[in-house]
Amino acid sequence: METNNTNINNDLSKIANGKRICLLDLNYTLVSNQAQTRMLRPFSRRMEGEEYRMDLIEAIKDDYVIIVTARPDYQMKETMENVKKKTGWEPQEIYFNDINGQPPVFKESALRRFIFPKHGMNPEQFYAVESNPRTRTMYAKYNIAAAPYEKFIKGALGNEVPENKEPEPQQMSLFD
Repeated sequence: METNNTNINNDLSKIANGKRICLLDLNYTLVSNQAQTRMLRPFSRRMEGEEYRMDLIEAIKDDYVIIVTARPDYQMKETMENVKKKTGWEPQEIYFNDINGQPPVFKESALRRFIFPKHGMNPEQFYAVESNPRTRTMYAKYNIAAAPYEKFIKGALGNEVPENKEPEPQQMSLFD
C-alpha cells in the first residue's frame, strides 16, 4: 500500500477533497426493483431488468461516493457497466463482496481493509445510504450516520442523513 494513500487517523480524507463520503448500498437501495429482478437468470437478464434510482444519484452526485455491496465480486464488471450505461453516472470507488460474507460482515471488512486505511476513520466525513438494518447497526458502531433510501431521500434536499435509530440487537434467553 502506498504511503500517500494511507490515512489511519481521524483526519479528513485528502482523496475526497473535502467532500462528504457516501457509503452507498447497491441492492434494494440504488437498485429500485431488486425484489423483482434478484432471481432472474442468467445474470445478463437481471442486468437488462435492473432499474436505478435517479433521484438518489442526483442527491449524492456531488459527494464522494463509494459503492459497498454484498453482491459477489465476480458480478462487479457487468454491474458497473450496466449502472454507467443506464444512468451515465459512476461512483468514485466500488467494493463488491470478495469474502462471500453476509452484508454487515463484508461491509465492515471493506471499511477496515480498504476505506479506513485510505480515507481515515473520522465519522463526520461519512454517511451511508443502506437498506440492511444490521449493516446500519454496524455503521453505528463507527458513529457513521446511516439511513435506508426512503428516509435518506426525504432529507436529501438538506443533504442530511437522519440519525440511525435502529434498536440495538439484544440476546434473549429462553431460560430467564
